[in-house]
Amino acid sequence: MPVQDEWCADKLSNLLQEELRISTLSELRDHLKALPHDEAATMSSGLQLPLVFDCLNDSNSEQVDLACEVLTLCLSSLHLGESTQRYRTSLERALVHPYPAVKSMALNEIGRSISNEEVLCSLCEQTTLMLNIVNCLGDADLGVAKRASEVLETLGVTVPGANRLVSNEVLIPLQELLSCNEVVRMRVYELLVTISKLSEYSFGKFKSMGLISRVIEEIGNNDVLLKLNVIQILSELALSEHGYVFLDQQGIFDRIFGLINEDELTTQLCQPGILKFFGQIGHKKPRELLAKYPAMFDHLFANIEQSDLVIIGISLDTIGFIGQTSHGKLALDSTGSKLEGTVRIIAKLLPSLPTETQVRALNCLENLLRDERYDTIQITEKWYRLLGAEPMELIAKYAKNPFADLRLAGLGILNALAGQPWGQEAIRNSPGLVEFLLDRSVESVKECKQAKYVIVKLLAQSLVFDQNLQERIEEYVKEGPFYVQAVTEVAVEGN
Repeated sequence: MPVQDEWCADKLSNLLQEELRISTLSELRDHLKALPHDEAATMSSGLQLPLVFDCLNDSNSEQVDLACEVLTLCLSSLHLGESTQRYRTSLERALVHPYPAVKSMALNEIGRSISNEEVLCSLCEQTTLMLNIVNCLGDADLGVAKRASEVLETLGVTVPGANRLVSNEVLIPLQELLSCNEVVRMRVYELLVTISKLSEYSFGKFKSMGLISRVIEEIGNNDVLLKLNVIQILSELALSEHGYVFLDQQGIFDRIFGLINEDELTTQLCQPGILKFFGQIGHKKPRELLAKYPAMFDHLFANIEQSDLVIIGISLDTIGFIGQTSHGKLALDSTGSKLEGTVRIIAKLLPSLPTETQVRALNCLENLLRDERYDTIQITEKWYRLLGAEPMELIAKYAKNPFADLRLAGLGILNALAGQPWGQEAIRNSPGLVEFLLDRSVESVKECKQAKYVIVKLLAQSLVFDQNLQERIEEYVKEGPFYVQAVTEVAVEGN
C-alpha cells in the first residue's frame, strides 16, 4: 500500500474515535490544501468520504465546520457528476442538516456538478435531491436560500429541469412554499420570473401550471410593499420578448400604470417602483412604450419639478436610462418641446439640488448626450445647446468641483462629449478646459485621474486640435493616467 493510502487509511480510522475527530479533520484539511490539484483529486477519489459525512452528525460546531471544509476540498476535486453519483444519499441528508454551512456545502457541490449537461439531466431524475433543493429555497438562512435559488435557476432554464419543476413530485412542495410567509413567496416568485425571462419553454410550462398567474395576482394585494416588490420582479419578465407580449396581452402594464392614480399612500410608496418598471421597458422598447403610454412620459417629465427629492431622483434615473440607447433618444426626441423643456429645467435646477440628486441629474445628462454610434449626433448636439447660454461652462463647473462624486459626474459628461466631433470642438473652444484635462497635478483621486485619461484618449483620436496641442494630447496618452514628472533638484553648497 502506498504511503499516501496508508496515511489516509490511518486518518479515516481516527475519525471513528470521537476524541480524535477534530484534530484529524484539521490534519486532513491542511494536507488537502497543501496538495497540487491532481494529487488532491486522486486522494479525494480514494477517501472513504461517508466517514467524513458522518462527522456532520454532531452538535459540536467546530467539528461540523471542519468536516464541511474537508468535504468541500474533496468534492470539488472530483470529476463532475462523481459526487452526486457516489454520495447522493449523503448530499440529500446534508440538505436537511440544521447547520446552514452544511446545506451551503452541499448546494455548492450540486451547483458545480450541474454545469455538466449529463449530470444535470441525471440529477433531475433524483426526486429526493430535487425536493430537498426546493425546500432549501424556504430556508431561514438567506445564504442557503440564495444558493438554492441559483441551483434551481440553472436547472429551470433547461428543458429537463423545467419539466421536473412542474412534475407533481416537485410542483407540490414548490406550491407549498407559496403558502409560506411573504419573504419566501417573493423568493419563489423571483425564481420563477428569472427562469421565465431566460427560457421561453420554461415560461410556457410555468404559465400552464398557473405559477405566473400567482405572481400577477399579487398586484391586487392590499399590502402596498408586497405589491411594490412584485412590480419590481415583473419588470424583469418584461425584458424578454415573450414576457413583454404576455404582460401586454394580460393588461398588466395598464394595471401597473393605473396604480399611479390610486390613493395617496399607494402612489407615494409604489411610484418609485412603477417608474423603474416602465424605465426598464422604456430602455428595451422605447417606441412601443411611448406609443402606448405617452402619459407615462408626461408624468416623468412633470416629476422633475416635484418637491419630493425621491421622485425627482428616480425620474432623472428613468429618463437617463431610457435615453441611454439610440432608440430611446429618438423616442424622447419625438416628444418635441416636452423633452426639450425638461432638459432646460434640469439645467436650471442643478445648482439648487442636494449633492446626491445633482449627481443623478448629471448622470442623466451624460446618458442623454452620449452617442457612440453617430446615428443621433444631431439630437445630442441639440440637447447640449438647451443647457443654457454657456453649456460647457456649466459642465466644466462640475468637472472641476472639489467633491469627487460631483467631479466624476461632470467628467462623465465630458467623456460623452469627447466621443463626438461637435463635442470635441466644444471642448477645444472652452477656455482652459483642455489645459485642465492635461493637468494631472490637480487630481488626487484615482478615479478622477482615470476618468480624465479616458477623456484625453478620446480627444487624441480627434482632428480638431492644432499640431502643438495634438502632440501634447498624444504624449499624455502615452504616459498613462498616473504619470508623475520627475523633478531634478541641484544641491548648492552654502556660503
